[in-house]
Amino acid sequence: MAGLVDVDRRHTLVLMAAVAIGACSGASARQDQPRNRYRWRRILDAAPYPKSYNYPVHVLRDGRFVALHPAGTWSSRDGIRWQREPLDRVPTNSAYLGVVQHGDASMALGRHTGNYLSFTVDRTIWRTRNYRAWEAVSAPALPGLIFYAAASFGGRIWMLGGHDGRGPVNQVWSSLDGVDWQAMPTPPWSPRARAVAVVFQGRLLLIGGGAIDGEPGGDTRASEVWATADGRGWEKLAGHVGTPDPVGFVPQVFDGRLWLVGANRSGAFASEMIMSDDGQKWLPVTAPWSARGAMATWTDGGGLFMTGGKSSRVIDGETVFEYSNDVWVMTRA
Repeated sequence: MAGLVDVDRRHTLVLMAAVAIGACSGASARQDQPRNRYRWRRILDAAPYPKSYNYPVHVLRDGRFVALHPAGTWSSRDGIRWQREPLDRVPTNSAYLGVVQHGDASMALGRHTGNYLSFTVDRTIWRTRNYRAWEAVSAPALPGLIFYAAASFGGRIWMLGGHDGRGPVNQVWSSLDGVDWQAMPTPPWSPRARAVAVVFQGRLLLIGGGAIDGEPGGDTRASEVWATADGRGWEKLAGHVGTPDPVGFVPQVFDGRLWLVGANRSGAFASEMIMSDDGQKWLPVTAPWSARGAMATWTDGGGLFMTGGKSSRVIDGETVFEYSNDVWVMTRA
């Protein structure tokens, strides 16, 4: 099953509207090029791993795609043929804590017990280099936070924002190895939980975040974009990536662009992405896969892959959750 994402046509419509109000920019004009055509293909209806969400797929140096799934570990070289690996499931809840790829290893940063108001974080990191077994390493300096954004950048692991059990924070922490952590200067962005982090154009970007459902202001979502080259100085690139602010998306860099895959709005799931060439100007792009968020994305350089995810709908007054395990890939047409 194939779906065409005609970014060329969408950009043309955006440019026509911009000309009408006298707001056409050079950056938008550069985006309206024939090279901006991409095609999604569903390459697998159902992967051998269970339907789920909120887990990563890491790309190893040997070319394997490794899905660190809540039910175990699977690997593939093409996204179509998957095999079960001996590595046990990731020893943490990746909805609360970070699971990052750093150097030649994948690391689970602690283990969460409880909920977001009353919780403990086991200050142990689990790492694997051979993807056959997890190694537990004591990390007494690991920050006791949940719902933070995490990424590997500049030879260090970064932890941005999060929730400390009392509310969102705007703390920034970094570590060379996941064991010893250094607090960085307080950033200019406001306290926030559930933001995402991604490395793009030589800088570390923080996107979105806010309060948590059930807290004061928990129904408010923000989609600011901030960038840093060193974790100390920050530049605000955008106030919003879309209106209303999207949630549930996963960032992925592909073909020199930054894609927010699974951009959902106003409590409704959508089959949509938001794309940017520079982190400042953003354009919505529809996709042919079913509406969902919190999927896994990865790239081998030639394609942007996606699997998993979660959505919901109301049937006879009841909210029904749906999960996925199909596999899709987007390539240049």
